[in-house]
Amino acid sequence: MKNTMSTLLATLAIVASSTAFAADDHAMHAAGHAGKEKAADMNMQANADMTQGEIKKIDSKNGKVTLKHGEIKNLQMPPMTMVFTAKDKAQLDGLSKGDNVMFSVDKDMNLTHIQKQ
Repeated sequence: MKNTMSTLLATLAIVASSTAFAADDHAMHAAGHAGKEKAADMNMQANADMTQGEIKKIDSKNGKVTLKHGEIKNLQMPPMTMVFTAKDKAQLDGLSKGDNVMFSVDKDMNLTHIQKQ
């Protein structure tokens, strides 16, 4: 009887720890999935704020680029040609006059992201 009770208690302890482990594993998986969804949502939002443009002039020394662009929806700005200042001059590396790009700007009209198409 004593042996049976010990076996039963040991079995219950194993089952309880396995259940707790599975719950922790599931919680960690769910948290990782939620993080990926949030990153994807942020990426989709960033892409939604991207605008198509064509580089007309680059002033790498001063971190400025002149873009002929389509509507900048997040700023409710119609298509036009204008000069933007890059938040980081290095963003302009590898770009040339005539390149078609996708870009985003912040509310202060600073270029936050630019990539060749």
